[in-house]
Amino acid sequence: MSLPRVYLIDSSIYIFRAWYIYDASIIDRDGNPANAVFGFADFLYQLIRQKQPSHVACAFDASQTSSYRKELYPQYKANREPAPDELKVQFALCREFCRAIGLAEFGSDRFEADDIIGTLAEHYRNQGFAITVVSADKDLAQLITGDEDQWWDFARGNLLDRTGVKQHFGVHPHQIADMLALSGDKVDNIPGIPGVGYTTAARLLQKFETVETLLENIEHIAAMKFRGAARVQALLHSHAHMLPLNKQLTTVVTDMTFSQQPDITLKGLDNPVFEELMERLAHGSALQQRWLNLLGQL
Repeated sequence: MSLPRVYLIDSSIYIFRAWYIYDASIIDRDGNPANAVFGFADFLYQLIRQKQPSHVACAFDASQTSSYRKELYPQYKANREPAPDELKVQFALCREFCRAIGLAEFGSDRFEADDIIGTLAEHYRNQGFAITVVSADKDLAQLITGDEDQWWDFARGNLLDRTGVKQHFGVHPHQIADMLALSGDKVDNIPGIPGVGYTTAARLLQKFETVETLLENIEHIAAMKFRGAARVQALLHSHAHMLPLNKQLTTVVTDMTFSQQPDITLKGLDNPVFEELMERLAHGSALQQRWLNLLGQL
């Protein structure tokens, strides 16, 4: 018998995707851009219609005013341009939309959406749930540790269990953070070991399992049977000091503290709030009725 399932959504990816895909001519009643909200709401509709979940949560990357990763490494994500103001407004509206349809949403000024998802996954796994992480971000594949857990790249229809993660990324879920520590993560501005990409990192971890074990056995890398092993050994010897910090940066937190006990039961529409928001967003009666029909069936 399958376990009950929770769906944990890495929201920013789907908001940015909607921002780029949906036409900028989609505006609210005051003439402000509303394309990202429209697209994100449609994504949520499709997911809920397909899966009819009882437990679902959206995690957001809020303004990181006291980011613990930036405290560790000030250059973390320093390569990213800030979101334009009109998109920041739509992020807030997406969170408001979640609340209006009774969907739990979370953000933090210290932790990222990844950490919120990691902590919720740990909490609900301990409560006897299977976890589906809805994201295209390989970082979050490290959370797929249970027999029935899934990493779901919704837009591409790519659904991976624990075995699928190993086949797709070349390492087991619990080694994803180690792989990124070795290879680096350009998206987050984390420098890896020069000359070590995902393939080489995976090969090293197949033998040494973790970054910590690898650091204890650097002198044995040259004997491995792959081209350039001696060069990789020399590079690791020169840059070994980077790896402990990299591992901290690439490891998803699973024990952050919420202000109150999280409840991600899908609660259904708050009708007055929903109707007011839909009017403000200039979403027509047909879109409103679509949500009323959907949530009325759950």
